[in-house]
Formats: sequence, structure tokens, C-alpha cells
Amino acid sequence: MGPLLCNPLMSQGMRHLSRLPAVLVMLAAGAGSLGAQDLGLVAVGASSANVELPDPQGFGVFAGFRSAPWLFRLSYLRYSADTRKSGTVCRVYSPRIGCRTEGVATSARMGGLRLSAERSVRFGERLELGAGGGLSFNSLTVDARGESGFRADLHMPNTGQIGYLGSASLALSPVPSVPVKVVAGLTGHWVRFHGCVSAEDRTSGYAPFCGWDRFTEFQVGLSVTVPRQ
Repeated sequence: MGPLLCNPLMSQGMRHLSRLPAVLVMLAAGAGSLGAQDLGLVAVGASSANVELPDPQGFGVFAGFRSAPWLFRLSYLRYSADTRKSGTVCRVYSPRIGCRTEGVATSARMGGLRLSAERSVRFGERLELGAGGGLSFNSLTVDARGESGFRADLHMPNTGQIGYLGSASLALSPVPSVPVKVVAGLTGHWVRFHGCVSAEDRTSGYAPFCGWDRFTEFQVGLSVTVPRQ
């Protein structure tokens, strides 16, 4: 593992990102005149090959804007995972003093703002299917500590992470006269992490957030249709 980097700008950015769900809902609720029709809340489960985010879970909110046959979606998703493994822990990192291998508990959280477009097809009054893609901007925070309470040797990105996605979705209206839908979706989300280190630097440590990772996400939840104003 490399030392955890503490970046004040990144911490401030995460505080702003944590407010995005409420901001999205307020913006979408006031955007009926622009064609905003759907507000939704979903539970998210994902899987990836990244050892620190192998099976994250979380939530998402979205606002949908329709221009038939397209559905444009602005969303915020956040999920996290906790892992335990052996790692290197040092009492002092510069210079490296008192390093040893011990059990490490890691908590990783990733949240992101997404903009996507889906082409939708309706089947009667109850079912709508869609497929499309989009872009994402993600922020990552990681806390890794050993059994001794000292930080683990883990190198982390200190910038935002750009990604892209492809998705398929469905919306089911159990009672067409009621503006509430059951929504579900399957998304392939590719994120490029910028937490790489030089292979020639033997002190740079463990860098699990380097290069492209794919997250396979499943979402299920509810949405409500907001009438046009």
C-alpha cells in the first residue's frame, strides 16, 4: 500500500457532492415547464474486479427529462464497500518508520454525477423499455487503517474520476392512472482511476485505484411522474 493522501479541495468537493441528492430533487421539481417528468429513488448493488470495491451497495436519485422517443436523465449515485485484508501499516511515512504487516480494515466510497440519454419504447400503458449511455464524474474517498489504529499504506487518487456508461432500463406502471412506477436498470459503468504510482518508486506503495475498472450495477426503485406546468 502508499500513504493516504489528504487533499482539502477533495474533501470540500465531497461535502458538495453529498448535498447533490437534495439539490437534484429541488431542481427537477421546479423544472416541469422544461419537460421534467420523472423523479426517482433507487437502491444500487454493484460488482467489480477492484479489490477495494468488490461488491459495493448504495443509493441513487434521478430526474428524467423527456423528448420523445428520448429520455434524458440527470442522476447522482453513491455506493460503498468495506473490506478486510493484510496490508502494510507504518507509524511514520516520511521517512518510513515502524512499518509492519497487519490486518487492515478499508472503507471505500464512490459518488458521482451522471448525465445519460436513453431511447425508450412503450409497450401498452404499463411497460416502458429503454437503452442508452452517458458520462459520469466521480469522487472517491478511502479510509484504510490497521489493527494498531495507524493508517495503512494505500495510495489514493486526489482528483475527480471520469467515466462512461451503457445502460438498459425498464419502468412498470402497476396502475396506469397512478403516476408511480417501479423502475429497474442494468448498467455497465467504466471508471478511469488516477491513483497510479511509478513502478520504479519502491516506496510508493499499494495502488488499487489505477486505470480502468468496470462496475456492473443493478438498480431498482420507484419513480413519480411530475405533470408539466
